[in-house]
Amino acid sequence: MRLLPRVFASAFIFWAVLGAPLSPAVRAQAREIVSGEIGRRTDDFLRRLVPFGFSGAVLIAKDGEILLRKGYGLADREEKIAYTADMVSCIGSVTKQFTGAAILKLEMMGKLHTDDPISKYLPDVPPDKAGITIHHLMTHTAGFRGDMGGSDEEPISRDELVARVLAAPLVSKPGERFEYSNEGFSLGGAIIERVSGQKYEAFLREHLFLPADMSETGYVMATWPVSKLPVGYRADGGRWGRVYRNGWLADEPGWFLTANGGIHASLDDLYRWHLALERSKILSPEAVRKFQQGFTPAMGGQEQYGYGWGVSTTRRGTRAITHNGGNGFIFTDFRRYVDEGVVIIAMSNQPVIPATMLAPRDLESLAFGDRAPTIVPALVEVPRAVREAHAGTYRLAPGGQVTIGVHEQGLTLSSDSPSLYAALNNLTPAGGRFADAETKTRPIVEASAQGDFKAIFDAFNDARPFDVVRGNQTKIWQQLRADHGEYSGYEILGTGVANGDPAVVALVKFARGSAILRYVWGPRRLVGFISDRGGSAAPLVLLPEAADRYVRFDYRQPGNIVRVELRNGQATMTAGKTVLTATR
Repeated sequence: MRLLPRVFASAFIFWAVLGAPLSPAVRAQAREIVSGEIGRRTDDFLRRLVPFGFSGAVLIAKDGEILLRKGYGLADREEKIAYTADMVSCIGSVTKQFTGAAILKLEMMGKLHTDDPISKYLPDVPPDKAGITIHHLMTHTAGFRGDMGGSDEEPISRDELVARVLAAPLVSKPGERFEYSNEGFSLGGAIIERVSGQKYEAFLREHLFLPADMSETGYVMATWPVSKLPVGYRADGGRWGRVYRNGWLADEPGWFLTANGGIHASLDDLYRWHLALERSKILSPEAVRKFQQGFTPAMGGQEQYGYGWGVSTTRRGTRAITHNGGNGFIFTDFRRYVDEGVVIIAMSNQPVIPATMLAPRDLESLAFGDRAPTIVPALVEVPRAVREAHAGTYRLAPGGQVTIGVHEQGLTLSSDSPSLYAALNNLTPAGGRFADAETKTRPIVEASAQGDFKAIFDAFNDARPFDVVRGNQTKIWQQLRADHGEYSGYEILGTGVANGDPAVVALVKFARGSAILRYVWGPRRLVGFISDRGGSAAPLVLLPEAADRYVRFDYRQPGNIVRVELRNGQATMTAGKTVLTATR
């Protein structure tokens, strides 16, 4: 896959491959596309987001014309490689609709029927799963548990995966209710292989991708240079890496990923796929209708799910056919407003401003102009000498101090005041509406401080062995003691939000300082643990709105804007309704 890219000898050849309706993309290989009012206002919005953490690429088309096709930020921060619209990114669970399309293609070919029981195609199906049909697999209604604990990086074979899934107990009767299941779609991939006599990717490439002129889509059969694959990053800026060949088998991903995720594609290829569906180029009109039909309520009734798509009604009363995907580092959102002739495809390589949040929240608003988008602060450049003049230590009136430092583009703010940390991070006070999560967190902190990690292991309740959790936690707490001395106690500062889940914030005290630990709680278990060894208030990066006014903007919490004004030897800090003043 990391071979030389496909090279088109001339614009004429590119035209012939892409097709006349995509004529703007003929020039897109040489330049970006920003066209019309929709393109311009969306481009301006995305450019404003880059300093606050956005990196990725977006394509917006309306009535067959591409209005925006552009990359933003960096695809590889260490190598300073720009994120361009030509990047080929992992599309995550958008893969599922390709599996659904392949199933329907086989149905068109007379090789299966979606009402067939899976026992017709898979061996050793136990009695409790004899009633599961292919339709159940494609609509997440087979009754499988939503999380079977497998890892995308586990190199498990197809037959091993099938056996493991079939041996697991069901959580509901087939057809009874929606339960999102990656493994259900992997079983669908296994059926595709057994019915077609081809490998999963080979069947998709022959019958879906190449007929739709999608040369850059697949696992390993398409070829790209490594520079076209964006690197995924963690929220703290640390390098995560690429999905490609990360723990994969020799010629495909492990089957915890195959057929439900992990396919790579470009913006252009996904748009080609949309056009192929619009023209019934790959699937018959009848199959397309079935493919794009919602069959079962999902997302709390907000949409109907079917064959790899979520079908919903927009605020304008029109149909949206969508699916997104991501692994926490690399994200894709594919949104088709078929009644309005609009397509939005967004990709990103970081969770700070993920495509899966950006597309439904703001790109739709910008494309249709029917709702005001998120207000993003407008920044200016301020000379370093001016910023250095603001640096120093400021004393808070209630006690404690604030330190202003110089950052590459702006300033940093840090403090030893827990109350300032809570205000700047918009924490709900302890004992408030997140009291239950705080109650679950307290024994975990207390036990961990004493070297007992059974409580946090039980709270995670995932596939990792106890020795792995204990080893990771031991390293963290050993480093905390090395940095700050012996443990002396803790307090819960309050609860914030991380990826939509409550994140309980504990200030852990040591002989020579303190640290922040955040415990993120999902609906059923602890889903995240974040350690900030730097102290009670890790430095905030503030970017300049003016020479004397700096801002911290968090796209995930756009109402929690922090502003600091530095005038006449005073630092005035505003976070929501909280205003604090410190004197130099």
